[in-house]
Amino acid sequence: MNPTVKEVMAELESLGSAQTRKTYLRHGASEPLYGVKFGDLRPLQKRHRGDQELAELLMDTGNSDAMTLALLIADPTQVSSRQIDDWLKRMTYSLLVGMVADLASRTYYAAAKWKKWSKSRQERSLSAAYTLLASWLVHDTANVPDEIAEAALDRIESTIHDAPNQARHAMNQALISIGIYLPSYRDRAFGVAKAIGKVSVDHGDTSCKTPDAAAYIERALKHGRRKRRPS
Repeated sequence: MNPTVKEVMAELESLGSAQTRKTYLRHGASEPLYGVKFGDLRPLQKRHRGDQELAELLMDTGNSDAMTLALLIADPTQVSSRQIDDWLKRMTYSLLVGMVADLASRTYYAAAKWKKWSKSRQERSLSAAYTLLASWLVHDTANVPDEIAEAALDRIESTIHDAPNQARHAMNQALISIGIYLPSYRDRAFGVAKAIGKVSVDHGDTSCKTPDAAAYIERALKHGRRKRRPS
């Protein structure tokens, strides 16, 4: 094992806890993992940010904590389109699917990934497509093409209730982000939110919830919350 990877893995193991590990497993994380809190990953993220080689090596360990750190430090200007697809295929944990999507949203091929993944019938890829869009709208609103926003709204309205479980949650996220960050599509997004009504998502044995999109948009605009992607 690469010396740096060995050191990082040892540090991750020392930071893990049985309780956090139990929580992550309940949320769908895969073995092996140590159970490292995100707050404890931040110093490692700061220390290794942009180290694409290390990110790739950590991803290859298959350890959920190491893969989480890999996605936190990966360089969106260096990660290739093929690599993003490969990393997505490895993910069975919805949190890591979302992190791959967020990383993809910061690359030059974000639009191509949305178009590819949004046509998939697989839960993982479809979830990634709409999480990518929600993230993209947060950090680079001006460069989200109108055609993607329009296509997303059309598909959300017509297919959300028939989409796979986690994809429904991601589509709801994207709808909220469109309503908050794209003023020219706000009325349309609000109309879609009203039309689809409550979106039912099974979050398993967790406290996670899928918010009512119309109410969330209204609340966010009222309080000026335009910086965070809906959870």
